[in-house]
Amino acid sequence: MSHFLRGARLGAALCAALVLNATAAAAETTTWPDKPVTFIIPFPAGGSIDAVMRAISPQLSERLGQTVVIENVGGASGSIGAGRVAQAKPDGTTLLAGSINDVVLQPLVNSHLRYGTDDFEPVSLVFTSPVILVARKDLPQSNIDEVVQALRANPESLSYGSPGQGTFQHVVIEDLQRRTTTKMLHVPYKGAAPLVNDLLGGQIDMAVMAPPTALPHLQQGRIKSLGVISGQRLSAYPDLPTINESGAVQGMEMTGWVGVLAPKGVPPERLQRVRDALAAVMETPAVRERVQAMGMESATSYSKASFDTRIRDDLSVLRALNLTIQP
Repeated sequence: MSHFLRGARLGAALCAALVLNATAAAAETTTWPDKPVTFIIPFPAGGSIDAVMRAISPQLSERLGQTVVIENVGGASGSIGAGRVAQAKPDGTTLLAGSINDVVLQPLVNSHLRYGTDDFEPVSLVFTSPVILVARKDLPQSNIDEVVQALRANPESLSYGSPGQGTFQHVVIEDLQRRTTTKMLHVPYKGAAPLVNDLLGGQIDMAVMAPPTALPHLQQGRIKSLGVISGQRLSAYPDLPTINESGAVQGMEMTGWVGVLAPKGVPPERLQRVRDALAAVMETPAVRERVQAMGMESATSYSKASFDTRIRDDLSVLRALNLTIQP
């Protein structure tokens, strides 16, 4: 057989294989998922992640053609639920509705974790959320400048609570203290619910909260805001100043996010199906308005590349803080 004929046959075989692979991928896109898809939320029910994911799950189910299950697996600052997804079978039916806390921060501050940031495959960013520094309603200080002045005159005279040692909220206030050369008394809790109760009851002075948690209490006058920790005010609540509008703090921005991630090894066409469904649902006007009313913003891009860049950027920022916190 001539080299020409052999090459032609090899070329034809290769083309046929490529066509078969493309056909198989296309066929799977229409048949997968063939069983329920579970989104694990690594925190107890009732938080902002839970609220958004449960709100969009019926529409996700409709677009995926399969039941969508929301499962709360709380504990250890989100690392228990995140770890379960990292070790799940990579078939695309177990996904993480994760956050900067459990995907990026915990692997940096907790050397005992059984997973790392790179054990996840980014699927899509869902929404972003700045946090708000809030205080008990009767705190004598009414803004961050007065808080800094009081702490410099009397270190640890004021306290703050966090949902746990090494959580994102803890790190935010640690960074704030570094920036202002102040020191507060840290009171760690086993979750957000007891923290909120103690702040409302006046047992602690301050805390960092996500807007969905803080806003109802702010609107009812049960707590007060010391500043949104962001470069700009919340679009739906422009009356709330940012912390950077003070004299004591400049250039501080610690924005949280929630995104969907998968275990490594899930076929890319399956992840693209989930990505497309998420983008379609999150772009509906009703969902965008609901997210904004909660003080958050829907993602501006749902691509894998943009989400991966966001994760890498946050890793760099948090790593540069040289955190030595151990949960």
